Amino acid sequence: MKSLFFYTVIVFLLSVQVSNAQDEEENIGFNQYSSSVFDSKQNALNLVSKIPSSTTSTQAFIPTGILIQQVGDFNTFNANLKTENVNISLLQNGNDNSVMLDKEAKSISQKIIQDGNNNQVTDFTYYTKYDVNMQMIQQGSNQNIQNYGTNSLSKDMKVTQTGNGAAVIIINQ
Repeated sequence: MKSLFFYTVIVFLLSVQVSNAQDEEENIGFNQYSSSVFDSKQNALNLVSKIPSSTTSTQAFIPTGILIQQVGDFNTFNANLKTENVNISLLQNGNDNSVMLDKEAKSISQKIIQDGNNNQVTDFTYYTKYDVNMQMIQQGSNQNIQNYGTNSLSKDMKVTQTGNGAAVIIINQ
């Protein structure tokens, strides 16, 4: 009688282990996430089904007047713009290029081209009464442009860098 009970318990434990293994195998794609949101296929499907069908790509949130074209890997564009009128054109062709704009002006018209790898543009203008019309072109790799402020001399500035490893720092008061 004891041996029958013992075998029944072992068979029961093995069947529990097998059913747990099937559950784990079914959710194997979700185990790599530590979040409880994706701990099972059912939770993931529930989350996806709750996303509104009208959701579009992030480009829908880009204000009109900003055109971004990025070709390559790890290119970034960050902008904090306070203006009545904006017209920004950005082309990043290469890898690891970065643009950071933090501007406040009456109107902003800016063209930035980065053709190469590991180029950086940092442009800060904290309020100016001028209409800003700037152009920055980087052709090559490991180039850096830093612009701080805008005045009557720099409001229509054009900066072109060619070659490799160049840096320009512009301070306007």
